[in-house]
Amino acid sequence: MRRLIVSDFHLDPAEPARYQAAIEALSHCTCDQLILAGDIFEAWVGDDGATEHDRQFLEFCGGHSGDTLFIRGNRDFLIRHEFLQIFEIRLVEYLVCDGMIVIHGDELCTNDHAYQSFKQEVRQSAWIEQFLQKPLPDRQEIAVGLRQASREAQANRPEAIGDAVSSEIELWMTRYNAAVLVHGHTHRPAVQPTKNGLRAVTSDWGYTGIGIFADTLDSKQIISLAHLGPTGPVISEQWSRQAGTPEWKRNS
Repeated sequence: MRRLIVSDFHLDPAEPARYQAAIEALSHCTCDQLILAGDIFEAWVGDDGATEHDRQFLEFCGGHSGDTLFIRGNRDFLIRHEFLQIFEIRLVEYLVCDGMIVIHGDELCTNDHAYQSFKQEVRQSAWIEQFLQKPLPDRQEIAVGLRQASREAQANRPEAIGDAVSSEIELWMTRYNAAVLVHGHTHRPAVQPTKNGLRAVTSDWGYTGIGIFADTLDSKQIISLAHLGPTGPVISEQWSRQAGTPEWKRNS
């Protein structure tokens, strides 16, 4: 079983070439399951705002593997199950499988108190209902303002505030008895040993990006950090463990 986890494409209709670049990069990646782990779109203000580029990208992803999953990020949390079903994509809150958990990653950044307060507010059903009742141009204008405020906040805060908190990493891994935690959001790609196993982080994207391959075989499990681009995936780091053992070893 080969899974590919990617996130943080931040696709924007203002840059249509990036949609095609993402499709081209993914087309070179054979996998049994494709996991889109959030912030796939720069802003999602409602399914009625989907562009033709958005639809073409989702159609490709839905047909690329035998099973495509979508985990909402902080940029695209308004995307709906019914809309993704059109493209044969399953919406999940997170994924737990084969000793691995996959989340978007903003859940781990608990030192960013301003963001966590904002998230709690906008994930309320009353806020969502009120927002979606606004005309589409108004929602798009609000999204532009929120993105600008986010950029300004990130520029003025210490870098560590936007990173995952170690205790949260261990909490999630312990809660789900996971030997691997895969996430995006922080834009800091890496594979790092943790107290409970491995943490693997995807990158944000320009015209290329970094994803995580998770291979589950009869005898072992393999986690690979891979650069994804127009010429196919290039593995830059790989870890493995034998089935039934907790110890991870770096292969490259």
